[in-house]
Order: sequence, then structure tokens, then C-alpha cells
Amino acid sequence: MLNGLLNIGQSALNASQAWISVTGNNLANVDTEGYSRQYVDQKDAGGLKYKPGAQPLGVNAQQIMRFFDAFLERSYVKQSTNSSRWDQQDTIMASLENIFNEANRAGVSSALTNFFNAWQDLALRPDDTAVRESLLSHADNLSDMFGNTMDAIKNIQNEMDVSIKQGVDRVNDIAVAIADLNRQITAQTVDGINNPNSLLDKRDQLVRELATLVDVETIDHGKGDFRVQLSTGQPLVDGIVTYELEVMGPRAENHLKSGSAYAGTVNFVGNDSHEYTVEIVRGGDAGGAEPPQFRVSLDGGKTWLRGEDGQELRFDITNSGKTDENGNSITDEVLVKDLKISFSSVENFHAGDQFDIIPKDGLYWIEPSRGPQNITPQIGFDGQDNKNRVTGGKLAAYYNIRDDNCGRYMDELDAVASTLVWEVNRIHSQGAGLSKLTYSQGQQRVEETDQPLGSPQAILPFADKLQSGNVNFHFYDRTTGAHIDSAMLDFGGGANFDPSVHSLEDVRNAINNMELEDGTKPLVATIQDGKLLIETAAGSDIEFAMGADSSGLMAALGINTFFSGSGADDIAVNSQVHNNTNLIASGQVNGQFQINAGDNATATAIGKLVDKPVTITTLWKTVDNQTISQYYANLVTTVGADRRLSKTNTEYHGALTDDLSERVASVTGVNMDEEMSNLIKFQHSYTAAAKLITTADQMLQTLLGLKQ
Repeated sequence: MLNGLLNIGQSALNASQAWISVTGNNLANVDTEGYSRQYVDQKDAGGLKYKPGAQPLGVNAQQIMRFFDAFLERSYVKQSTNSSRWDQQDTIMASLENIFNEANRAGVSSALTNFFNAWQDLALRPDDTAVRESLLSHADNLSDMFGNTMDAIKNIQNEMDVSIKQGVDRVNDIAVAIADLNRQITAQTVDGINNPNSLLDKRDQLVRELATLVDVETIDHGKGDFRVQLSTGQPLVDGIVTYELEVMGPRAENHLKSGSAYAGTVNFVGNDSHEYTVEIVRGGDAGGAEPPQFRVSLDGGKTWLRGEDGQELRFDITNSGKTDENGNSITDEVLVKDLKISFSSVENFHAGDQFDIIPKDGLYWIEPSRGPQNITPQIGFDGQDNKNRVTGGKLAAYYNIRDDNCGRYMDELDAVASTLVWEVNRIHSQGAGLSKLTYSQGQQRVEETDQPLGSPQAILPFADKLQSGNVNFHFYDRTTGAHIDSAMLDFGGGANFDPSVHSLEDVRNAINNMELEDGTKPLVATIQDGKLLIETAAGSDIEFAMGADSSGLMAALGINTFFSGSGADDIAVNSQVHNNTNLIASGQVNGQFQINAGDNATATAIGKLVDKPVTITTLWKTVDNQTISQYYANLVTTVGADRRLSKTNTEYHGALTDDLSERVASVTGVNMDEEMSNLIKFQHSYTAAAKLITTADQMLQTLLGLKQ
């Protein structure tokens, strides 16, 4: 009995000592980030069968555990990845919003206004050289504003690429560190005896950091059997095995249907912020009577590109005898948005076959046996995340800003600039200035000069604007200025221009075959680097002016135009006009074939564009009831709305994360008052245990004293 009391006292001393040590450690780590409060797992030691009852054996201090709620921790990790995404996205959106903020500075909007006002001034004084110089100055400023805005957006994209690379490297480093901790935890865990609490805390901290970078979830089977995987299911850590994420450059993938005999691949030239899904909708062989066709989606097949008429765009796959560097036949390139698409084989196209084109750096999960899987964050045109890709963490924010926000803003800014170029050039190309022309250099390049100009294979920026119609030329004596003759382009037998039939070479030939009433050929047309050059015949004393053009051909080719370029990146004033302000077309050839210095018809028409609703198209929407300035103003509004969305989500998810953080802290955090109370309690417990041993010792001494 006395021996039992001594054992009970000893076990109580050990338990109290353990509690005091753990409590002191809790107090020491009160400000340690990631530290989980610990406690002693103690149990009744049971008893021995003994009369008059079971003899108690005291208490067992079995192991030191940590306060931890797995459900709360998983909830916090899941929520923090959303919070991290939106917080980072809002920070970057503030910089993007500032690019379009014209509250305290001039920008595209004011430059557009000044540009159209300059044309209206020219309409009032069409023969004033100073007004013409002022117009050029405002046009140059507008071009600079477009270019500077586009460059600023691209700089944001470049910064995102740097952040993405750093983020992916950190994800891979964390995965390796977690796997190493799993190995150590397995080695140091002894069930019921020892728990490596500090290692478990470190692992939880790494998982939390990982969740700020990419959306992850965990599966814990105990010890080091711990799995960290993306929310889409791909593992990053599985026990001591790690998998990597990798940033890979532009690439394409085949997704052929069962039974397809197609043996080629899809090729592309160019880059874009969107991914392209190419689907064959009509099979066959390129070059056949009925060529194969494909359609394109920019949102993973949810929607398919449509033209201004609302009809789904179908692109013919043709073969004009081109070969690759190895001599193998390839299809003609087709311009789709910003990419030139072709195929490496011309036979056995199969309806339903799909090809994915990723014309940008993407994020991939690397699985050794099956190759890389595309997990690049993607947002559809409906604003919804692709749930089969990464959707959370800073990496999602970086990719969403780079591809969705910047991509959309660049596309719409391009649409504004492209529409401005077309609408101004469409009017200007039919006008006349104070000086007539002896030559006109085309500003738009046609890559395939033997293809119909209206086809995607020609690769001409404004090919979709062309219509069937005629083009008028007027000829004058260079010395007297008298009108000599007028003529229209004849494509054989009096045929007008047809964009579905006639190529740039056909246009060149039609100009060279043009004859005046006296049988002379006034013009010589050549093609230089895909651009049409029109000159008066050598030795002739003739000048010419452009007349009515119902086809839009001259505007599309950049003949007698005010602007060169086709988008925000390259919009500029035509160098020929820039070098000679007299070539700014303020008037036009009138019904008596005269060009009067005071004629303001062209300048007036261009000036009225400020209030004229025009058709502005991106590949996911068409607007035909807004002016150019109104469309740009709506773009600015869109940027502001996107910033509000990111700010609202930041506040919402931040509040949820803070709440979960407090709930987790209530379980795992160290409370100074509680720990001090515990310290006093276990100090008294230790004193009581020691008193028990002293009492047992006194009883033993009394018993021994009876013998004497």
C-alpha cells in the first residue's frame, strides 16, 4: 500500500512537471507565428485488483499534443487562397485603372476630342497651312496616346510574367520542403509516445503559404502520409514524392476524335492573351472542290467566333502548293484575330477533331508518365472561372490580370484604334487635297498577294471591310491642272472588284491595264513587300486624284489614306501625308471633275465622325450604336467596374478569412492569462504530489518505528 502511494506521488510529480514545462513553452512562444498551443495528454493509470478494492496506480503523462482543429485549418486554407487572389488582383487593378484615369491628365479621350475638333477647324479653313499643321500635331498626339496606353498595359503584363515565374518557383520549393517534413515527421512519430509538434506546425505554415500562391487542399492520413494537391486534383506533394509546376512557352495540342485519320498538327504564328480552340466542322482534303473548314473559340468551346452579321465564322482550309522546310505540303495560313493558323498535313481532316493553341506562356502541372497538363487560369467571356484550372491564390491573380483584364482592354483599345483608322481612311481615301498625286504608297501589307483580298488567307488587316464595287481615278494635266480623263478599275469585261475573287495581283494588273480615251496607260502599279505602289507612268505629264470607291479597296490597301497601321500598337499618320500637308484630303473631286482649294467635303465628313455611331467589333461582341469616343468611354467604365469588383471581393473574402483566422487562433493560439493560470494550477499540483510522497514517507517511518 505504501509503495503504491509513492508510485502515485511519483506519477503525479511527473505529470505536473510535464504540464509546467509545456505551459512555460507556450508562454515562451506566445508571439511565435504558426505555433500551436500544446498540452499534456494524461490518462488514469488504472489499478490493480486488491482488497478492499482496486489499487490505483496514479496518472500517466503519455505524450505532448497540440491544440489543433483540422476542419478549421482546412477551411482557413481554402478561404485564404481566395482572399490572397483578390487582394493581389485589387492591388494590380489599381495600377491598371490609373492607366485609363484621365481625371488629372490628358489621355486618349481628350486626344480623340482634339483630333476631331482639328478636322472641324480644317473644314472651316481648308486651305490654311497652319490649320493643317495643327491637325497633324493632334493626330500625332492621338497616335502617341494609343501607343503609350498600349505600352503601359503591356508593361503590366510583363510584370505579371516575372511574378508568375517567381511564384511558380516558390510553389515548387514549398512542395519539396513539405515532402522533407513528411519524411522527418514519419521518422520522429512514435504512436502514443512522441509527436513532432514543431514539425507539424512548420508543415501547416508551409501549406498556408502555398495556399496564398495557388488553390490547394490537403489529405492527412497521419504521420508523413500527407498529400497536398491542387483543387483540381493534381498532387503537388504525396508523402515524400513531389510534383512540379512549370511555366511553358506557346504550344499547341491535338485532341483528335476516335477514328480520325488526321496525322498532322496545327501550326501558328503570333501571340495573344486568349487560348484558341480550333474545331474541324467539315472534313476532307485541303485543295478539294469543297475545302475542309474549321471554327474557333476563345473560351474553351463555350462560344464560337462570329462576324459582324452574327453568323458563326467558318474558315476554309486551302492548299496553294506551299511546303515546309522539309518539303512536306502544308495548308495556307489563315488570319484569325492575332494568329496566323495553318496545318502541317493537308489530308484526312476529320469533323470533330480539335486543336488547342496556347499562344502565350502557360502554367502546367508536370506528370512524368503523361506529360504536362494545362492548368493555366482561364476566365470565359461570361466572367466565370474555368473550374478545371487553377482558380485561387496569387498565381490566379497574375494570370487573370495578364490574360483576362489586360487582354480584354488591349483588344478593345485595338478595336477603338482600328475603327478610327478605318472610318477616317474610308473617307480620306476618296478625297483630294491641295495637291494632286504623282504616286501613292499603300500602307497596308498583304502577305499572300495571290489570294482573294477578302479571304482570311490573304492576311490583310481590313479584309472583312471589303465589298464588291468599283474604284474611280481622275487624271489631270500636271502643268495646267486641267482634267484629262477619268476611269474605273476593270477586272475583265467591265467587271467590278470582288473581294472573294480578286487578289492584290489582280488589282495591280487592273491598274496597269487601265487606259485613257487616247489609249495611253497613265499608271504603273507594283507590289513591294506586299504593299501596292501606284505611280504615274514614266515621262508622263499626268497627275491623278482618287474618286468614289464603293468597295473600300483603296482604304483597305492604304492608298491615299490619312492613317497607317491597323491598331493601337501601330497607328500613325501616313508618312506621305506627314511630309506634305497639301495631301491632307479636305475636299474631293466634284461633279465637274474639279478640286477646289476651298472644298471642305472630306474634312467635314471626318469631323462629323465625332457624333456618328459606327460599328466597332471585337471577336466577342459587336457594337453599332456608339461613337468612337463613347466606345472608349465605356472601356474606361469597364476598367473602373473591374476595379470595383476586385475591391468588393477583397473586402468580402478578407472579412471571411479574418473570421476564420480568429476561430483558428481561439483553438491554437496562446492566451497569456490562461497559461499563467495553468502555471499556478500545476505548481500547486506539483506541491500536492510532493506532499503525498512526504506523507507516504512519514507513514513508512512510523511503521518502521513500531519494530523498535
